[in-house]
Amino acid sequence: MKLWMTLVAPMALWSAVAAAQGAPAPAAMTLRDAVTYALAHSPDLKASQAEIRRRQGIVTSTRAGLLPQVDLSADASRTRIDHGYPFGAAPTMLRFDTALYTGSADAKWLAWDFGSTQAALDSARERVESARAGTDRRRQELVFETARLYLETMAYTDLIKAGEERVASLKSLLDRVNKLVAGGRAVPVDALKIQTRLAEVESSLATLESGRRSSLAALASVMGYAGDLPPLTYTPAPAGLPPTPAAERDELGAAATSRPDLVSQDHEIRAAEKAETAAKKSSWPRIDLRASVLEYGSNGPLGFGQMIGTLLPSLPAMPPADNAVADWALGVHVTVPLFDGFRRRGQVQAAAAALEQARLARQQLGLRVAREVRTARADLDAARSRVAALRDSVAESERVLHDERLKYDAGRSVINFVLDAESALLTSQSLLSQAERSVETATLALDLSVGRIDAGRLPER
Repeated sequence: MKLWMTLVAPMALWSAVAAAQGAPAPAAMTLRDAVTYALAHSPDLKASQAEIRRRQGIVTSTRAGLLPQVDLSADASRTRIDHGYPFGAAPTMLRFDTALYTGSADAKWLAWDFGSTQAALDSARERVESARAGTDRRRQELVFETARLYLETMAYTDLIKAGEERVASLKSLLDRVNKLVAGGRAVPVDALKIQTRLAEVESSLATLESGRRSSLAALASVMGYAGDLPPLTYTPAPAGLPPTPAAERDELGAAATSRPDLVSQDHEIRAAEKAETAAKKSSWPRIDLRASVLEYGSNGPLGFGQMIGTLLPSLPAMPPADNAVADWALGVHVTVPLFDGFRRRGQVQAAAAALEQARLARQQLGLRVAREVRTARADLDAARSRVAALRDSVAESERVLHDERLKYDAGRSVINFVLDAESALLTSQSLLSQAERSVETATLALDLSVGRIDAGRLPER
């Protein structure tokens, strides 16, 4: 047994190590992948979809009022004295017993209520459409929020890469300065200044890394992703600027027709109008058609003739042929509401107030949409201007840094000028990275404000 374990244990260990080494690394996640995952797993979006199903259930229950209603019922009772059945039948059909069993099938069908139930059904259907449009808007917001956090993470990555390049540059400069100090061509304080600036950049890198991790955590939360996200595919911000957006009037017109939340609020207004109509007509008469099939029975009934025979023994009395008797009934039931303690009046007042609230909410939403479109356009224009200016600034900073390093190597400048040029270049590069990412985010924000953002419009990267 020991020999067997000695042979098997190393083989098992080697297999486990090989399996661990051969396990595929988690695939990188692109922006399109992140949005697709969020659309499939976001708890907020699933809650919106559940709201649609809830409202569809209300439609089903409301529509039931227009369909025939059928109930089965049964009853068994025992009394002290004999009771006759079926009730109201001719004497020759009557039977008497102290134990009575009744079974029935009752059908009821609304014939006319002046459209009150239909109005309530139309209102419920409008609310379903409102929920669908609201879910579409929630889907758009989820696409934007996922893309924004993804791009925010990429912006942190841009800044970290720029900081790492500056660290490498400062270390290279420190090596050259140390050589100059060793050769007596520079003073030790120059090396100290470089080390101080290097520590500042490394401290900033630590802060940026903390921000990147926080952004990743927020992205995972929005996506509904449990655990650590796989590595995000890094793609630099596009070098070119996006196309100039359409005229503001065109964008506002597109938003008025494309925004799902505006469509949702329009459905809410129509639903409130139908609900008010239903509340008003609920105080009008209602006509129902009713039909019943009944079966009566008992243990040992006495016929009408037998009961008379107990009083007149000379008359022949035949017992009933069987214990059960079937019956049916057709009729019309009319309900005229007279007084309900002002319940219907309160319902009408509440429905009218809800309609007014829906119209005011639509007005507010229209104003907010116009503000969002104008704000998004202004942000995009500002981001485009910043990118154009900062690209020139980065090019100028690179030229100045190159010149200052040459001057310092030739002994015609001091280290402070080199470090200032390094700092200016790092600042310009950081601002440019942020501006380029802000152009992407502002473009998505404009699409969101107009209502045309969609996962299919996102770049596959």
